[in-house]
Amino acid sequence: MDVDVLLNELNPGGTHELRKDGYWAVWPDLDVRAMATLMRAREVRLSTMTGTPGADGRLRLIYHWDVGAELLNMETSVTAGHIPTISDVLPAADWVEREIRDYYGIEFDGRAATPPLMLREGDVPGLFSRTSDLGTQIDPAETSRTNVASENGEAR
Repeated sequence: MDVDVLLNELNPGGTHELRKDGYWAVWPDLDVRAMATLMRAREVRLSTMTGTPGADGRLRLIYHWDVGAELLNMETSVTAGHIPTISDVLPAADWVEREIRDYYGIEFDGRAATPPLMLREGDVPGLFSRTSDLGTQIDPAETSRTNVASENGEAR
């Protein structure tokens, strides 16, 4: 499958570039449901998704696709903490949507349920968001829940 043809079919006239790490399309208003539907129809495999804070304070959500021998990275922005789910179109997105919700508190609209994947049942989603609000440069992967809770004055 030709990546340029695929991207033009999804967003005619949309810009993209070929970098060392694959093709990149950075489209802040990407229709993720249309993307998922097209990728499924073209038998393109979802490799994974990445959530990372953007300089503007919004979450950057990157969908990584295996298009034959090419890697395609499609980046969009999450506004108001919500983005449509693609897990009903591509079940492979289920766990990573749950992980992103646990870490960043993003809601994937249209999911029947979003049980925690990395947090315990009852923990508040948004672990990385909460730890970044402590006012220090801490690595959430190295910070225990007990330490975060005690920093916030919570008993754990």
